[in-house]
Amino acid sequence: MKCSGVLLLFVFFILSLPAAASPVDELVVKGNTYYDEGLNDEALAVFDEALIMDPEDLEALNGKGKTLKNMGLYEEAILQYDKAIEIDPNYKKAWNNKGIALTYLERYDEAIEMFDESVRIDPKYGKAYSNLAWCLGLAGRHEEALASAENAIKFAADYARGWSNRGDALFALEQYKDALDSYETALILEPGLTDALEGKEKALAKI
Repeated sequence: MKCSGVLLLFVFFILSLPAAASPVDELVVKGNTYYDEGLNDEALAVFDEALIMDPEDLEALNGKGKTLKNMGLYEEAILQYDKAIEIDPNYKKAWNNKGIALTYLERYDEAIEMFDESVRIDPKYGKAYSNLAWCLGLAGRHEEALASAENAIKFAADYARGWSNRGDALFALEQYKDALDSYETALILEPGLTDALEGKEKALAKI
């Protein structure tokens, strides 16, 4: 009985250990690091390597899509997101990032549908609300943009772009003091955020 108890404890110990990262997972981490550093060619090569190993890896497809978007290859990026959505229709990142690519293509109505689907999957997805606010603002729907930005800062209070997009909506609605407050909060969270810096200057000029 004593030996059985020791064996049982050993089994529990082994099961409690974190699973080792797969080679694909390691490549995705490496690719995302390159992406964050703006090294798009290197990131793309790594994500492609990961997808050779596993063509259905969602994070690799998403990473490749983000990188292609950074390179201005929006249609190609959308193809990657569509592959991910076909594999897992509840993969919220792909819906959100497809919306971003469509926004850059000025296909605002389609983009809004993507963001809406993303927050349907996860009603607390702050970054998707922020992107929805950005897209609605570009489409001239500023009241709706503000409502979405409020959700962005509610669910992702530390996300600078959510505050900046809130500032943009408030500025468009001629609420300049509140817009300034939002831009300043964004700059506390991310001091170099260009959109917030430009927004702050515009708001100050109006006050």
